[in-house]
Amino acid sequence: MNTMIFYNVSIPESKESFFQEFLELIGAQYKKEEETDFLFTDEQKKVLLDQRNISLDDCKDADDFYEEMKKKYDL
Repeated sequence: MNTMIFYNVSIPESKESFFQEFLELIGAQYKKEEETDFLFTDEQKKVLLDQRNISLDDCKDADDFYEEMKKKYDL
């Protein structure tokens, strides 16, 4: 008996037929699911909820932060 490996992948709609042909070619079993809702993990939810208590005065401007990181890491 072959050991199976499971993957959860997302592909562009324009590549669907190619991807299905590939899966059939390699003998993979697959089930098409269209996901419309994005689900957060409990850890991600906690991070977002914790950010509710942060004052806007304590936040950095995204552009300034990006420039700071570029300089710091020579990007």
